[in-house]
Amino acid sequence: MRTRSWVGLAMAAVLPISLAVTAAPASAAAHMAAPPKVTIAVAGDQATISQATMRPGVVEFQVGKTFKVPGPQGGPDTLSIVRTDQLDEVLAALGPVFAEDFADPASMAAAARGMAAARSMSTWYGGTKKGGVWQVDLPAGNYYVIGLQSTMMGLAKPVAFTVAGEPRSAPLHATAGTIRAISVPGGNAFVAKGMSHLGDGWVKFANSAKEVHFMSMTGVKPSTDAATIRKAFQSNSDPKWIIGPHYDFDVISPGVSVAMQGPFGAGRYLVDCFIPSETDGMPHALMGMWKLVDVG
Repeated sequence: MRTRSWVGLAMAAVLPISLAVTAAPASAAAHMAAPPKVTIAVAGDQATISQATMRPGVVEFQVGKTFKVPGPQGGPDTLSIVRTDQLDEVLAALGPVFAEDFADPASMAAAARGMAAARSMSTWYGGTKKGGVWQVDLPAGNYYVIGLQSTMMGLAKPVAFTVAGEPRSAPLHATAGTIRAISVPGGNAFVAKGMSHLGDGWVKFANSAKEVHFMSMTGVKPSTDAATIRKAFQSNSDPKWIIGPHYDFDVISPGVSVAMQGPFGAGRYLVDCFIPSETDGMPHALMGMWKLVDVG
């Protein structure tokens, strides 16, 4: 928000009262306009964006068609937003993360170093799969739309866009429910509030921790408790208590908050993050970063 000059204040003081009263709301309305709606998608082997330049402020992204990642662990890719001036270096740093072998301490250590290096060179503003919608406040800078898995496999090329100019003043979509990533002694955790009554279905996801995090929400049976989750994380068996649906929201950096559009179906969910820790490469969820949340 601009700071008024002393000259501006003096001029306002001598304006007729009726003019001063009617001029202010018009200016406020211009600055509080609804955020632009921007579609990101994949066409062939290329990520696309419907608007290549935009002003700083809140932007609403909607995901169109995405690339389908092949293989047994494949499926529809997410499209994500990243701000960086070193995209090639960021992708190189993430190489050991995608190649991590949890049975090899050296591989896990390399993944940890890769996560720390990537975080130092980039800021991530979230992403999701086809049909997903979210809002995020973008500062000025150089950005890319990237399908992280497909790009790392050489199957989809990122597309650049620019945020520049006079900032727009508009808040994120109001949310009743919030899921927040926080730092705790020995690791990270999720805290949640307001999830039992979501109103129009939007949810805030905020990262108040020191590392990057994503948020996965998986529908589970109502009887699922903490002991069930801990036992499952110590086992290689296929959990019988997972019933869906499943929602994924991609990586956000420390200090970033987003508003995600639902609807999120009522029920109990397991919220977790499996990004490797910058400390030792262990997935955050296996270090305790998970939470059972009841959605109303």
